[in-house]
Amino acid sequence: MITIVGCNKGGAAKTTTAINLAVGLAQQGNDVCLVDADVQRSAARWIGEREEARLSPAITLVEKRDNIAATLRSLNEKYTHVIVDVTGRNSRELVTGGTVADIIIAPHQSSQLDLDTLIELQQQVISWRDLNPELKVFGYQTMATTNPLIRGNERYEFLEYIKEFPEITPLNAIACFRKVYRDVMPQGKSVMETSNEQAKNEVLALIKEVF
Repeated sequence: MITIVGCNKGGAAKTTTAINLAVGLAQQGNDVCLVDADVQRSAARWIGEREEARLSPAITLVEKRDNIAATLRSLNEKYTHVIVDVTGRNSRELVTGGTVADIIIAPHQSSQLDLDTLIELQQQVISWRDLNPELKVFGYQTMATTNPLIRGNERYEFLEYIKEFPEITPLNAIACFRKVYRDVMPQGKSVMETSNEQAKNEVLALIKEVF
């Protein structure tokens, strides 16, 4: 199964989502390949730290740029899950990957700047489905507040806005803005390998709902 974690906005926690998905799925016994299709190479550097620390489960890394469709098809024959991290813009990697993907998870903060990019994403989804009619696209709220006084209103605003884009299905799973997500990156770890139950449950909720 090919899952792209991508959208048209930087800073939406795409790499964070991709690496935590990869580890969470691998912990469940799946063969997982993480494809770094972002010129910033954040996922590749994370894998480097993980390999140096000799952490288990091991995650296979493939780096690919430009047209990634053929590579993803080939990897899909070898691995149970192919998780793809693309750059935060309307890139060639996102466009070509979308023609062969099974799922696109589109992380967005509940901010106007993030949500405005759904207009472009909606148009892309329509074009992708001309070639890839079974493609599933999910809107995933990331970096959500942990403040209980405003969390409900923030979530309401996110869901109200995404209603305008029927090609994109909002997920019930949410990722909050938690320091632990940043702290584990330099160690080559996922939050799944920490004692932070709240963060771990967020990743597990995403895996259960999508897969």
